[in-house]
Amino acid sequence: MTSEERFQQELKQSEIDHHTPTAGAMTGHIIANLLIHTLKISQAKFFAHDLAAVFLADHADDWIQFEQAKFNRLSQLLVNNGEAIPTTIDQIKEFTMLEENGADKYLAGSEQLFHLVQDFDTQILFINKAIPLAHNEQWPELETALINFLTWIKEQIALTQHVLGHEVRTGLYTEEDDEDDDF
Repeated sequence: MTSEERFQQELKQSEIDHHTPTAGAMTGHIIANLLIHTLKISQAKFFAHDLAAVFLADHADDWIQFEQAKFNRLSQLLVNNGEAIPTTIDQIKEFTMLEENGADKYLAGSEQLFHLVQDFDTQILFINKAIPLAHNEQWPELETALINFLTWIKEQIALTQHVLGHEVRTGLYTEEDDEDDDF
């Protein structure tokens, strides 16, 4: 089988896995989100002003380093188990659920910081879906890695929300958000 045929086979299997869903498919979304989020953190680090600039000077590089390490760890776990991972920009764009906007760098620093918090919160949605799937698929190392990631994200949300003067869940996803979509 040629490399192109193998890649087409991977794309076909990925499409099936994302409609099932599987722990690998949900983790693929997490991986894509991580790559985009690190870019968004960098953008905010370079362009935010006021208190957000001070906060990001203290935390952005650590966030980026942690997320890059998590990107590598989750990718390796998937590859070790014969799962596909997003490896092209097109796949990253397809699988990410984070929104990008170049104009965001001109927002107030607090708005840029809150957008990063909302992105962390989006990751929680995928992690909360992937953990039980990993458990059901008897994939304990993935389950553990995701639980550790979830814990870290919640710590970052709480810290950042407090810096912004918000309650921890202010402006973030709630189950009621889904009910509104039904009307």
